[in-house]
Amino acid sequence: MSNDTPSLPDFLEERLQEESPEGRSSLGAVWELLGGADAPATEEADPDAAWDALTEAHPELDATPANGTASGTAPRAKQTEAAPKSRRRQRPARRSRRAHSWRVAMGLAVATLVLAGGLWLWRQPVTITAPPGQQRTAALPDGSTAHLNSGTTLTYRRGFQSWPFVDAARRAVELGGEAFFEVEDGDRPFLIETASAEVAVTGTRFNVRARPGNARPENADRDGARSAAPRSADPAAATEVTLVAGRVEVAARTRPERRVVLSEPGARSQVAGPDASPTPPERAAPKYALAWRNGGFAAQARPLTSVLQDLERRFDATLRLHDSVEETRAPVSLYYPEAPDLETILHDLCTARNLNYRPTSRGFELFAAPAGR
Repeated sequence: MSNDTPSLPDFLEERLQEESPEGRSSLGAVWELLGGADAPATEEADPDAAWDALTEAHPELDATPANGTASGTAPRAKQTEAAPKSRRRQRPARRSRRAHSWRVAMGLAVATLVLAGGLWLWRQPVTITAPPGQQRTAALPDGSTAHLNSGTTLTYRRGFQSWPFVDAARRAVELGGEAFFEVEDGDRPFLIETASAEVAVTGTRFNVRARPGNARPENADRDGARSAAPRSADPAAATEVTLVAGRVEVAARTRPERRVVLSEPGARSQVAGPDASPTPPERAAPKYALAWRNGGFAAQARPLTSVLQDLERRFDATLRLHDSVEETRAPVSLYYPEAPDLETILHDLCTARNLNYRPTSRGFELFAAPAGR
């Protein structure tokens, strides 16, 4: 503490003159105490130095109890250890169990959806298509083979199974167009379904033609020409089956009791519609039905419009009939054992029917020849 106490300022002296002698004496004593106060610290505090100075003055504070806990902190530690767990601290565990249950449920739901989606995809039929202008060969699950003519679609159940690893009762395919089948022998019957017929076999070789029917109005084009091909497939397309070897049964699709058996090579039967009875077996020249297998082309007593439709599919071209052409349903027969070009067939066809043809932007148009030629 400093011994040099500064005197009272003049303005305080003047104010003290108004006070009583006792008051002036008390205020003077206070001033002296203020003047003796130490100056504020200017250096940072040093806790370690302060503790060392304190333990040096009081050694008992530095003693360590036998249990390793300072005497001044032991009671608080005991209170902390003895304090019971609060209920709030148990809530995260319950939330964790609920979150785990939710994750398990979501996992099961996702697994179920994946399984259902996989089964749905598996149940989708296999479809093989030979577009116009092309032919394609399909190897079937049982080892049988289907050769598809141009503009043909073949559909069947994956693996000929009802469910994974469960065989279906029949080896069934659905045909739209024309195909030649080589069916392997098997315990299960092989069934071909068309729009109008069912063909049942066990092991044989035969041709099935299921093209759109011909008893329909022809389609008018904008410039007065008629298109030979239908704008949509006829759901009642006629089916024609020609046997090469083996044995097949042909029946109407909606009347399976109406059936005929083809057992002689070259035998043929036709079904005009899903309710029509199949025609009795008749002898036919297989070369007409099988010409397309070698790249050739054939038509046996078919209407002109039907022949032009086959040519459109075979060569992927558009053929039209001008209004001047009459007798469009008159039968036509053609046979080319090897691959011809389209114009060669059109030339021969027009010569036989007294017609002419000319190219268009999309193919060819057939028209009647002028009178006298």
